[in-house]
Amino acid sequence: SKSDMSRLRLAAGSAIMKLAQEPCYHEIITPEQFQLCALVINDECYQVRQIFAQKLHKALVKLLLPLEYMAIFALCAKDPVKERRAHARQCLLKNISIRREYIKQNPMANEKLLSLLPEYVVPYMIHLLAHDPDFTKPQDVDQLRDVKE
Repeated sequence: SKSDMSRLRLAAGSAIMKLAQEPCYHEIITPEQFQLCALVINDECYQVRQIFAQKLHKALVKLLLPLEYMAIFALCAKDPVKERRAHARQCLLKNISIRREYIKQNPMANEKLLSLLPEYVVPYMIHLLAHDPDFTKPQDVDQLRDVKE
C-alpha cells in the first residue's frame, strides 16, 4: 500500500542518516543515496515528512550529522503545508546559530571549519535542488517562484 511504501522510505532515509553519523560510513554514502535520503523530506505522506524532519533536526542540532545534511531543509521550500515550510526554516536558522556558536566556543575547531561553517552548505543545497525530480523544467517560472519562496 501507499502508506507502507512511505514508511519504508522513512525507514530507509532514517537508516542512511544513522549511518552518516559514523565517519567511516559517511564516506561511503554515494551522492545518489544522499539524494534519495533527502527526498524523504518531500514524501507524499505528511507524517513521514514530519518525522523525518524531526530526526534530521535532532541529529544536526547535536552536530552528529555532516554539514551537507543541513541542505535537506532547502527541499521543504515546496512543502504544501505552510507550517512545515516555516518549521524547516526555523530548523535551518537554529542549526546555523548552533554551528556559529560552536565555532566561537571552540577556537580549536578552525581545522574543521569546512565541516562546520553554515555557508559551506550552499553547494549541497544547489545540488539537491538541481537534482530534485519535481523541478524538471528550468524555464518554468512557477517552479522557480516556488523555490524562491
